[in-house]
Order: sequence, then C-alpha cells, then structure tokens
Amino acid sequence: MEIETIGRALAEARRTGRKLEEYPCVRPDMGEALAIQGAMTAAMGASVVGWKVGLTSLRAQELCGVDAPLAGPLFEGSVWGSGVEIAPVEGDLGILEAEIGLRMQADLPPRAAPYERAEVLAAVGEVLPVIEWVNKRLPGGIRDAAEWLAADGVINRGVICGAGHPFNPDRDLAGERVTVRRDDVAVTEGVGANAMGGPDAVIAWLANDLSARGIGLRRGDVVATGLICDVVHAVPGARIEADFMTLGPVAVAVAG
Repeated sequence: MEIETIGRALAEARRTGRKLEEYPCVRPDMGEALAIQGAMTAAMGASVVGWKVGLTSLRAQELCGVDAPLAGPLFEGSVWGSGVEIAPVEGDLGILEAEIGLRMQADLPPRAAPYERAEVLAAVGEVLPVIEWVNKRLPGGIRDAAEWLAADGVINRGVICGAGHPFNPDRDLAGERVTVRRDDVAVTEGVGANAMGGPDAVIAWLANDLSARGIGLRRGDVVATGLICDVVHAVPGARIEADFMTLGPVAVAVAG
C-alpha cells in the first residue's frame, strides 16, 4: 500500500474540491488509515489549526464497527467566521452539523503518561458555537467504513465559528441546548450531552488520542467536539443558523 501516494491524492482532492472517482486501494486497517491521514496532512501544504472529532455517539460507533471516536485535522483556510457564504463544491455532501467548539489556550504535547481530564480542561481557553461542513474526498455517501473516514480526515470540509466565551470547566455544557433553523424555520434541536456526554469528555479523549499518535494539541487549536442534533443539508440559497442557549448563534449562507 502506497501510503504517501494515497495521502497526496486525498490532499489534492481536498484542495481542488473534487472527489476521487474510486477508492485508491483496498480498505486499509486503522493503523494504515491514520498513516494515510498523516500523509494527507503532510501533503496539504497548509497548517493544522484544529481538529474535528466524529463518531461521538455509541450509535454512530456501532454503525461503523468501532468502539471510540475518530479525529481529523482542520486546515488553515477551512475555519470561517459566522455569516460566511460558502458554495458547495462538485459532489459535495453538503451536510451541516451543529457542535460545541473549544479553543485551546495552552499546548498539550505528546507524552507517555495519559492526560487527566482536569489537566486537559485547564488548557482550554474558550468555548464557542460551531457548524461543521461535512464533505468527502472519497466516493459514496456519508456512511462508510471507519477506516476510510479516518483516512479522509474524518470527512470534514471545515467549520464555521461563532463568538467565543471564556471557558469555565464548571459550566454545564452537557446541558447546552441548540436549535438549528433553515431560513428561520426550526428543523432540529439537541443538547451537548449527545456527544460523549459532553465536550469535556470529548476534549479529554482527543488530547490522549493525539498524544498516542505523537501529535498533540496546540495553543489556538479549534476543536469541533461532535454532532449534538440531527444533520441539516446545505440547500443552495439557504441560510442555516444554529442558536445555542447560552453560547449564542452561528450561521452560514449557502451560495445559490
């Protein structure tokens, strides 16, 4: 299996907004998939500015045959401010997910000892409302083998970020509610606990997952902590807004 070649192909597909017409090899195992993700990251020529965490519900993990979430990098140029207009690309899944975001205020570098949750939370500086735009570089729809999802950066296109708030580990983010509206019509709602019980559990998992992979979290990284309600489709010409109970709104306009 040509890990670097596949990584370069996925990076080129991500940069150009075009899907691969077929899978580049037989399905990799998870170790190979993460190596492909690493090769794709190296070939992007853009800085990693955060992470997307997916499969944060037991149901999603069961559907993909895994027992833990998956994490993929967010790249410079794929983190936008609220109100941005984004055009779908060729073959775009155009799936939008309302999530709770966290921004790091300190590095959590790789190390042998696991990070304790309190230590991880002390490194978080802000909490913010986000919408993730989901898209694949590989063929097919959103359902796929977990190994392919991992190789493709956990199928993120990027995230739209609302205003940040100082992070307090005692804040009840598990109870944070959100209502998502398409053109001012409510289409779905959810609560922070739907992603692994809350963002604190997600960020603690991510810190240790990245540490084990020899990567680590860095100051300034934005982390999208997982879907907390039903997905919404990016209908051309529509405005999608996720209105969080205490975090406030974040919105994206889909170019027609």
